[in-house]
Amino acid sequence: MKLAGHLLQQLFPERCVHCGERLADRHLLCAPCEATLRKGPADPEMIRGGARIYALVYEGAAKSLFSAGKFSDRRRAQRLLADFAAETLEPLLQAGALFIEMPSSRPFLHRLLKRVVPQGQLVRGIFAMDRSGKLRANKLLKEADRFRRIAATLRLSGKPIPEADLYVLCDDVFTTGATLGHAAWLLAQTGIPQKSISTWTLMFRERQHESDA
Repeated sequence: MKLAGHLLQQLFPERCVHCGERLADRHLLCAPCEATLRKGPADPEMIRGGARIYALVYEGAAKSLFSAGKFSDRRRAQRLLADFAAETLEPLLQAGALFIEMPSSRPFLHRLLKRVVPQGQLVRGIFAMDRSGKLRANKLLKEADRFRRIAATLRLSGKPIPEADLYVLCDDVFTTGATLGHAAWLLAQTGIPQKSISTWTLMFRERQHESDA
């Protein structure tokens, strides 16, 4: 199978998902585009309780790679994104840390986290999102409306929350912080100290003025 895949790559080389250049390696990005990816902090001293951690900045080639992995289900893109995710997730894999997966309509986030986080430290189903009705996507709403939407639709599911020293809320993209901020607030209402709650996202979208969005 590996030989067949190698032959197919030689006959029909992949093009970079961002710029369209032909590839010479296993990735879906050419070397120049991959070099433009801006990574998040991986220093263990920076990721204590209450920290906001991310793997990549959501721009340019990173956006193209994310789209290929999440929306086009490109497995090679998912593997490469998991490699970047591991750089910031692995320092958090301490004894007593629990990784809480945020609800998603696609399997992308779960697949990515399963590649990096041990089974006993990854939990899902703690939060539920009310998706009833034909709601506009959060990204189409103005910032204040996003916060109101999240507050009205994101809730604790009622599933027992295991005890942990550190709770890491995990999502795919941080935009305004409405979802993760409200999720952290909900956890704190159960008696979990705020200093024991951190957030991790694969992508961090730098803030824009609403007129620029």
